[in-house]
Amino acid sequence: MVGLKGKGKVLVYSLATLLLLVAFRVQAAERDFSLLTECTHVVVGEENEWEFDVRVQNRGKRDEEVLLSVKAPEGWKAGLFKKWEGYQVKAIKLGVEEGNNTMLLSLKITPPKNFELGKDYTFTITGRTKDGKLVRTLDFTLTVKKGEVTTRKSRTIELVTEFPSLKEPAGENFEFVIEVKNEGEKARIFDLLAKIPYGWGAYCTPRWQEDKRISALKVDGKSSEWVRLVLVPPPMVSKGEYKATFEVQSGKERASIDLKAIVIGTYKLMLGSEAEVLGTGETRNIKAIAGQEKHYTLYVWNEGTAPISDLNFYSNKPKDWEVSFEPKKIPTLKPTTLKTPNFQKVDVIIKPKAKAIPGDYLVTITAIGKEDKGSMELRVTVGKPMIWGWIGIAIVVAVVVALLGVFMKLGRR
Repeated sequence: MVGLKGKGKVLVYSLATLLLLVAFRVQAAERDFSLLTECTHVVVGEENEWEFDVRVQNRGKRDEEVLLSVKAPEGWKAGLFKKWEGYQVKAIKLGVEEGNNTMLLSLKITPPKNFELGKDYTFTITGRTKDGKLVRTLDFTLTVKKGEVTTRKSRTIELVTEFPSLKEPAGENFEFVIEVKNEGEKARIFDLLAKIPYGWGAYCTPRWQEDKRISALKVDGKSSEWVRLVLVPPPMVSKGEYKATFEVQSGKERASIDLKAIVIGTYKLMLGSEAEVLGTGETRNIKAIAGQEKHYTLYVWNEGTAPISDLNFYSNKPKDWEVSFEPKKIPTLKPTTLKTPNFQKVDVIIKPKAKAIPGDYLVTITAIGKEDKGSMELRVTVGKPMIWGWIGIAIVVAVVVALLGVFMKLGRR
């Protein structure tokens, strides 16, 4: 009996251990995620930045929040960025349903100024669930060799655009219309991708439906479709040339086209009073005398990033008034900055008509250049000339003298 009891205990312990193992495996199956990339070791040519696709996929049966980080060799910069949007990603939330359980990110790598060509540089991508119970890593190796590394172009996909280079002032979006040609026999769905400058954003729309954003495009066999790629520069983008690459991918085949966005600068013409610029002096409310010239100092400046040319001055004034400017024209108005302030003084000569009734009048001053224009209003309070005051005093004195003469004559009588 004792022997049977001992065997029973052993059996119970064995069953408990087995149940624990099963529960552990079930729990493990409930939660899982992966880090994937198509190539784990690539050889590239010299560039200022490289970009590679990394996919994070939830393989479990519950939603997961994954914290992401990238360890780079000393002196190198690397991070994971959101496709199209251009911002860096530190954590993502993945669902379990198909379409919500995966996210495609960009691994962007920037080299230091001096690095060894031909050497293998390894970058470690780490994903960790928020509770720290699941950790996955992915090693990506980059080798940079002098000269260009050519790739085989797809024979069945072609990208064509009429305008691969566009010029826009800072603050404006760049819109490229691209034809996607499917030379294959069957219809295919193409994933739309873009490599864009750091800090920029991007999105795609159908050519004739600008309010709809898409990430994939279906093209019938031996046919073409058009897509609009919109590049969005950051708010404080500097003047210059920025390169981007648009790509389409179907299965293992892909094609790309190089694009260029040329930022030509912004123009912002400003007009102000002496008090607004220097903190002292006249404001936009001034006084003038009927029939006399009033000299008013106007300041103009450019808060944009590119020069404004051929600046001319105009006025909207009351009838029979005279308004002139010195100088009459400014050939070029360069941007003003904290380091190089560039405020231009303009002498505005305002002459109310001689018979102007005392009171307040509005004079609008407008400056118009080739690239921008600006205006401001002056409230002019008109008074009578001093001579009329003296004439008034003389009349009063004459009346008083006359009255005194009358009283004196009456007194004698």
